[in-house]
Amino acid sequence: MNSFKNYIEGKNIALVGPAKYMQGRGYGDLIDSNDVVIRINRGIESIEKHSKDLGTRTDILYSCLIERSQQAGKLSANELNDKYNIKHIVAPPVSDYQGISNGDSFHGMVNMKTVKKIREVIPIRLISSNFHTDLAKKVSCKPNTGFLSIFDILTFNIKSLSIYGFSFYLDGFIEGQKSGVEKEKNCTEQEFADMAFSSKRHIQKNMWKYASNTLLSDERVNLDPVLLEILKLEKFNRELFQEKVL
Repeated sequence: MNSFKNYIEGKNIALVGPAKYMQGRGYGDLIDSNDVVIRINRGIESIEKHSKDLGTRTDILYSCLIERSQQAGKLSANELNDKYNIKHIVAPPVSDYQGISNGDSFHGMVNMKTVKKIREVIPIRLISSNFHTDLAKKVSCKPNTGFLSIFDILTFNIKSLSIYGFSFYLDGFIEGQKSGVEKEKNCTEQEFADMAFSSKRHIQKNMWKYASNTLLSDERVNLDPVLLEILKLEKFNRELFQEKVL
């Protein structure tokens, strides 16, 4: 915890999500200009194809560490260290369907052999079960890794947090973000995004409402123009998003 705290406190931080609307926006240089760049799960895989929009650096990775296409993808300690030059990894604790966490341990689907190999070269911090449970109660659902990362970062004494690419699945994923779900879930990436939008476990409307009520008034937070308009919508609705935001 102290190592992670020292690494981010007092810094200008960019947090980059996987939203489809990021494609073609050209935010890459702006993202890379921050002191620290954070990505989520398979977000590190997208930077090669979409560097002009997403930037090139990844300093911190928030990952559920579940090695499935729909989640963290295949994880390699050497690749995370040598190819992506990641300094820290942060993972959520195990929790139930409602997001209530009763212990500071990894999800049962996490391969602990992989974790051991990664920890030999990159420190992994586990978010506290108390914090996870408290946030889950505030949104009345299990927070997904991206949403969790926002509010975890804001518990530290950072200088600023610039957030890019969060749509709460109102659009979908940037191209290639969930490649492999075709075989794993027998669906397209967009169909998987539609399922995520309608999830009864990660309730996007609840997380959108909480984000709207907290992030818009936090002076440390900067929102990309699309995300700003999403959080200012009168209601959480895909048709309204298409009409007023895109």
